[in-house]
Amino acid sequence: MSFLGRLSGSDWQNFVFSRRELLKKLSAIGAVLLLPKPQPKSSYPSPEFKIGDLVAYDWEPDDDDAPDFATDFGEILGMRWIPEPDGQCLIINTWVYYVRWTHSSCPHILLEPSYDGEPTYSSDLRLVKQSQEAK
Repeated sequence: MSFLGRLSGSDWQNFVFSRRELLKKLSAIGAVLLLPKPQPKSSYPSPEFKIGDLVAYDWEPDDDDAPDFATDFGEILGMRWIPEPDGQCLIINTWVYYVRWTHSSCPHILLEPSYDGEPTYSSDLRLVKQSQEAK
């Protein structure tokens, strides 16, 4: 005889009741897990640039044949908050930006768009045009 066949009528009700209680408890636990968790207050400022913003980077070429000043133009691909110095960034509590460089005022520097993977500090960049999302 199976386990369910051995249960009396009252045992069967208790068994079904237990399953209902289990379902209620599981539903309550699931509902708690689905509720949004309170987000901690951010302790850092908003970034100066947004993804998609067009920026410029002014610099002095070392080459004697190059102009005195050059400007590289690019688009913000991403950003990162730096809370402490790491291998790439020495300044702390700042945003760094990852830029896809599109062209330069210095001839023969950027022959095609490129991404070098190097972070750029916001103090080195200036906004040329805001992304369409930010407007």
